[in-house]
Amino acid sequence: MTFILRWPSILVLLALVLMCVAGALAAAGVIADFQAPASGVSQVDAQVAEAQAAAANSAAAGASWIDVGLLAGAALFFLIAAVRLIRRTQAFWTWLLGFALFGGRWAYSQQGDLMQTVQSIDVNAYLAPQTLIEDLGSPTFQIGLLGVVLIVGLFIFIVDAADRAYWDKQGA
Repeated sequence: MTFILRWPSILVLLALVLMCVAGALAAAGVIADFQAPASGVSQVDAQVAEAQAAAANSAAAGASWIDVGLLAGAALFFLIAAVRLIRRTQAFWTWLLGFALFGGRWAYSQQGDLMQTVQSIDVNAYLAPQTLIEDLGSPTFQIGLLGVVLIVGLFIFIVDAADRAYWDKQGA
């Protein structure tokens, strides 16, 4: 049974690692005013300029180095949790540290009344995922993402408990 919970959890953790790394790199690129070298092809230059304009208008434009550090730390701990799940060792505590950094970045980025933000979430928006995906920076999407990470954490806790019971039965 743990196979059914273990591998989807690993895949979601790896997707979270990619998402956190991409967010940290995008925010660091905007903060450091990094411009990718695109020489030779005018079409590439236009695409780079369009991507930079999109990044400037996105949530990465309001990011700070604290956001970059929290996202990079979350990516690191989610990666360690995925590796520990693959190796069948205890991964819950590393997932918990990653979730604390990931949730802390979300709470830090709110910069206002957190309860008002949570209360303003439209629960019916989750019934139309196509419109929800259009605005990845909205609090509704972010709370949904935190919910998915919590469900993965529950799966990791169950898998860790089953692994611990197996190792205790083996006398290890």
